Amino acid sequence: MKHGGLLVSICLFSIHSFGQGFTQLTYHDAAKEHLKEIYQVKDTISNILSGRYISYYLNGNAESKGYFMNNETSGVWEFFYETGNLKMRGILRQNSNYGLWEYYYENGVKSMEGTINDRLKEGDWKIYYESGELKETGTYVANKRNGLWRTFFEDGATKGEIEYVDDHGRYIEYYHSGKVYGEGPRQGTRNVGHWRFYEEDGFLHDEGEYIEGKKNGEWKSYYSSGAIACRGKYENDNPSGNWIYYFEDGTTRSSGEYVGGKKNGYWSTLSPGGGIKSEVTFTNGTGEYREYYESGKLKVKGQIVDEQNNGKWQYYFENGDLEGDCEFVNGKGTYMGYYPNGTLQTKGLIENNMRVGTWELYEQDGTLSGYYKPFYEDKEISNQINSIINRQSYTSSYTSRSARRGFSYFVPKNPEFRGVILAGNPFGMFIGNFPISMEFYNQERLGHEFEFEGLRDPFFTSDANVPEGEVYSRGYAMAVRQKFYNPLKTGMWYFAHEVRFTNLGHFVNMTLPSSPGNSFTASASEQKVEYGLLLGGRLMKNNRGEGFTIDGYFGYALGYRIFDVDPTFESAFESIDTQPFSYGWRFGLSFGYSFSFDGSGY
Repeated sequence: MKHGGLLVSICLFSIHSFGQGFTQLTYHDAAKEHLKEIYQVKDTISNILSGRYISYYLNGNAESKGYFMNNETSGVWEFFYETGNLKMRGILRQNSNYGLWEYYYENGVKSMEGTINDRLKEGDWKIYYESGELKETGTYVANKRNGLWRTFFEDGATKGEIEYVDDHGRYIEYYHSGKVYGEGPRQGTRNVGHWRFYEEDGFLHDEGEYIEGKKNGEWKSYYSSGAIACRGKYENDNPSGNWIYYFEDGTTRSSGEYVGGKKNGYWSTLSPGGGIKSEVTFTNGTGEYREYYESGKLKVKGQIVDEQNNGKWQYYFENGDLEGDCEFVNGKGTYMGYYPNGTLQTKGLIENNMRVGTWELYEQDGTLSGYYKPFYEDKEISNQINSIINRQSYTSSYTSRSARRGFSYFVPKNPEFRGVILAGNPFGMFIGNFPISMEFYNQERLGHEFEFEGLRDPFFTSDANVPEGEVYSRGYAMAVRQKFYNPLKTGMWYFAHEVRFTNLGHFVNMTLPSSPGNSFTASASEQKVEYGLLLGGRLMKNNRGEGFTIDGYFGYALGYRIFDVDPTFESAFESIDTQPFSYGWRFGLSFGYSFSFDGSGY
């Protein structure tokens, strides 16, 4: 029944799809379960192909579809990926391409299109990115590139251009900014001859020869100053022979030999003073790497296999204690860094000697203190950042958290939340003031606050309604505070100092005995400049991020006062302190919200 059904299906397919002629079938297997081809012949003696042709992949999807006429291809042909998606489509005539041909990526997006006549590309051609955006465009004449060809970044910006004459020209490639990245001759799409590559700021970075698209001969790299950074030879894109790397002053930084594109024999890197910084003896790209401090003591050791870090690498403090270790597989591994007492300090991924991804930072008690994402692109910068992270390890006594900190309020953390705290206290109006403030906050270490305080006592009573003979005040105060934060399990405590300027007007509604029906207002002015020391606490939803916050403090201030009043009305202001030197306690409470200053909250 199974084979009978298959025969019926084939017969129906032959009648409706192939029309007249003799239909032939071939299979991928001897059991004839996996169809390979269906095609038509004029007769079973000459077996001349004539009519519809379809070939299949082993999975049953069509591989190609088209027509034959007298054993030669004819009409539109389509070719497919094994997934069933269209691969290319165009006219085949007498076994050669003619007319417009279209090519597709496996995701269904067109990859290129253009005219082919008798297997030769002609006219305008367009090449596309897998996203569908234009990648390259230009003209072919007899299968050779001629005239202006342009390449593009995926967003449409010009990436390169070349004026071809019979498939030869000088190509200029650009950075996205439009600055020249590289320039040199091309034959077709392959680099040939002498090429020069530049940094985006215009300095020559390296130069050398290409042969049929591959680096060959001597190549040189340069510092931005023009001094040679390294020199050596390539053979078919593989470094070969002796290579020398230089410091900018021209002295040798590193040297060694390449054999078959891999480092071989003894390689060493020198410090600027001439001492050995690192060394490896390679065998076909494999060897043990050792790096040293300037004192000569071991800093790093690990195995390099095919010029990639592999196996367990160990990193040491100069006193010989373990600083960290990393288990590498083909250049990738998870690094664990330690405090000198052995507790975990940092954890994160290293790839090609660079810190990547999100790294974790720990306190000595094992609590997670933060995260950061490395952004640097240079190994020397990586080493500098490692040194900054570990600097505290060399100098701290580790007796307590506060002892470890020292006076480090001015030293930025890495990472560090930086925010702006906007705050105020509307309840202060009931005691004659309304403070509003803005503070620039650096996570758990430093704050700079600017406060403006409206002064009005009584606050809600208009001047005219203040009882006669009662002093009332109107004015403002401005303060600048510097806060030194210290984290607690909940929030932070801080000590601070401030400079405050106060400008007040004091008033009394009065009636002269000589004119009982006429009232007037007597006034006096007061200005103060004060310096105060404060102690306070701040509760935050998150010390390292955005959220609501409450701040309270108390302190003591000393200052100088200028008080001016008409002698006639001095008695009206006897209740006010008019002494030149001011002093007194300071109290404050505010409610606010912390906003991220640079998007660094977590």
